[in-house]
Amino acid sequence: MDNLLEAISEAVERRRGEAVSFLQDLIRTPSPSGMEGEAAQAVADRARAVGFDAVRVDGLHDVMAAIRGAGGGRSLLLNGHLDHVPVGDMVDPYSGRVMDGAHFGVEGEVVYGRGASDMKGAVAAMVMAGAVLRELGVDLGGDLMVAAVAQEETGGAGTVATMEEERFLGDVVVVGEATGMEIALGHRGSMKMSVVVRGRSCHASAPERGVNALYKAADLIARIRSELVPALPDHPVFGGTTLTVTRIGVKPDALNVVPEECEFHIDCRNTPNFPAEALRAALEEVIAAMRREDPELDALVVPTPIIRGVRGFNGFYTDPEEHRVAHEVRGAVAEALGREPRMTVWRFATDGKFYSWLGLPVLGFGPGEERFTHTHQDHVRVADYLDAVRAYAWMACRVCGVR
Repeated sequence: MDNLLEAISEAVERRRGEAVSFLQDLIRTPSPSGMEGEAAQAVADRARAVGFDAVRVDGLHDVMAAIRGAGGGRSLLLNGHLDHVPVGDMVDPYSGRVMDGAHFGVEGEVVYGRGASDMKGAVAAMVMAGAVLRELGVDLGGDLMVAAVAQEETGGAGTVATMEEERFLGDVVVVGEATGMEIALGHRGSMKMSVVVRGRSCHASAPERGVNALYKAADLIARIRSELVPALPDHPVFGGTTLTVTRIGVKPDALNVVPEECEFHIDCRNTPNFPAEALRAALEEVIAAMRREDPELDALVVPTPIIRGVRGFNGFYTDPEEHRVAHEVRGAVAEALGREPRMTVWRFATDGKFYSWLGLPVLGFGPGEERFTHTHQDHVRVADYLDAVRAYAWMACRVCGVR
């Protein structure tokens, strides 16, 4: 097996130019959520070209590719998403250019562009890992599967479709979201709630005739920030619960009218000790306290549909003491990288939760750093990207077995 790992490393180096070029091409292919078709075709074409046995693209533009094992081993599913968030204020977001990482405060060369770290770097590495195994003629015991999915950034419809409609599932799942080349065991939950504040409209020239819903909402937001946010609980595994207001709007949306309604949206990343019911109760408590001071305040908490369901905590955690495979994956990564990776948790949510809710062991490993995702500095280090190719290939050998 030591000779095989050495052969994998040599093959990755031989295919360095091809691997970097593939990643650049993928970044140069715009794929905002709902528009992943061209990127999906690029991934499917490359998977077929490098020797994957079965490649399929569904109606949502999810790519499902597999290298079939000889039998007797566990299957490994590598999951990544093709879509990316809006480009925002990025300069040349689809350039895919190789540049000096010093521009971003990191060492070595990087590939820059929207989606590089979240998460085309990992998707490209997964496909290239299959290419390396095919080149070397490695006969796996179990299947190596790659799911390059659509619409992750808007709720996970792509991953859910591959699971429910295609039953494209593995015994072990590794999600390639950015981990800084460490091992992620899970992440906090994600809750969205809105607060609707009602007032009374009037002409802006005589504001005293109305009740400004925007002013009331601003006061409520200030109270949430000063009283509720500092009291949010910590958790020994997931860290702290966070809450922030992400959007606000008024009705009527007119420059010369005092608004009669203001709605603001809250994004809360919660831990098991702060379920959805606790957030709703805390918000309603703040509103009740303010109403005692201001009888004109009329505010209502509106949970989103997912919060109205039974799952108060929608994050996940793969406990290494319950799932021995977590140590196996960590060992494979350590052998591939030549160092022991840390076990950590993501701060953001991933599609890994959908697999975990089925009872599958789910881990995270990918190139890129969380601090650069969704920013104008989106990039992935070339060295990390190539190391990820090696790590995914070696992970397949360890998890699926070699005949």
